[in-house]
Formats: sequence, C-alpha cells, structure tokens
Amino acid sequence: MSTQWPPPSGKLSTPSVPANETTFTIIGTATIHAPASKVFAVTRDISKYGEWNSFCPTVTIQSQPEDADNPAILHVGTFFTFGAVMDSNKPHKVNDTALQVSDISTPDHPSTYIPSATLEEDKSYTSDLSKIYRIAWKSAPGLITLGVRTERFHEIIVLGENECEVRTWENMAGPLAYVVKWMYQKTLDAKFRDWCDNLKKYCEK
Repeated sequence: MSTQWPPPSGKLSTPSVPANETTFTIIGTATIHAPASKVFAVTRDISKYGEWNSFCPTVTIQSQPEDADNPAILHVGTFFTFGAVMDSNKPHKVNDTALQVSDISTPDHPSTYIPSATLEEDKSYTSDLSKIYRIAWKSAPGLITLGVRTERFHEIIVLGENECEVRTWENMAGPLAYVVKWMYQKTLDAKFRDWCDNLKKYCEK
C-alpha cells in the first residue's frame, strides 16, 4: 500500500471509540501471501480459531441474527465471547470478553458503517472499498461498558491475487481503560502481534 499506516498523527479511530475519546490503541499488521478473501474467511470462521489463534483459541456464539446463513461464522449483529489467553504459560486460564460484530464489508458488498466522507478524511481507514475485506467488533452492551468500551477493526487489503495486507487495531476508552493500559498494554501489544503472525502462518501453509 502507498499510504502510511498508522497515520503520521499516530491516532486511529473507530465509530464506537473515536480517537478523541481513546485511552489507548493496540495495533497489529502483517503482509500475507494468500488471497485476501481466504484470510477474511479464516477471520470470520470461529470454528477454526483453535487451529491458529493462540490469543483467542476459544470462541462461543451467544446469538446470531435471524438471517445468518452459517452458525459458525461471524455476521453483523453476532453476539459472541472470546476466551482470551493473556498468559501463554497458563493456556487454560482465559479472560472472557463479550463482543458484538459491528461491521462487515467486502468488495462485492461494501458496507456504509463508515460514511464515505469519513473514509476519505480519516486515515485510520482504507478508503477504496473495492480493495478491502473488513470486519469489526465492539463491546457487547452491558454494565461493563460503563467502565470500558472497545472496538476492534480488521482490514484485509488486496495487494494482488495471492497477497494481502492485514491491519488490525483496537481502541479502548472509559475509566477502567486506564487500569487495563497500566496492567496489560505490553501484553496486549504482544498478543496482537501474535494474532497477525498466527494468521499469516495459518493462511500461508
């Protein structure tokens, strides 16, 4: 890609947690020698997370939208729980995180979750929706969001027939976000790198 990412400002945004409200951001990126559509499919298919994802090897679907055509795939509106492994030395100790899919966009079915003017102005995002597969999820509604709110984006950008770039970032805000930053930022930075490295290895094999 010709655009610099993260942008020079160092600030990334999401619709649910804009940059001016963000306490801290975690990012990951990788160039993967595999079709973008394949990488996107792997990211949506929670039944296979245990085969590649060392950070969140378990995912539980809480509910699917009525029009969901596959119960093992993330759709817009899916409520699900990640079992996050924060300590690799204790793989059976997980932190459950309740989430909801907020956006899905593909070249064939581009979404309007992010207004076109925002796509052009905010360098967090890739503006050319004909070259991108995107999925995002955010904190599920509940009391926890009074303390901390998150939204995470994945952009899988077409570079060629068998090459793509993955950009993923999560913004966190709220009073408890300062505690999370103090206790876990270094761990989360490493886990996001692991996520991208795991995804790359799995999709290239």
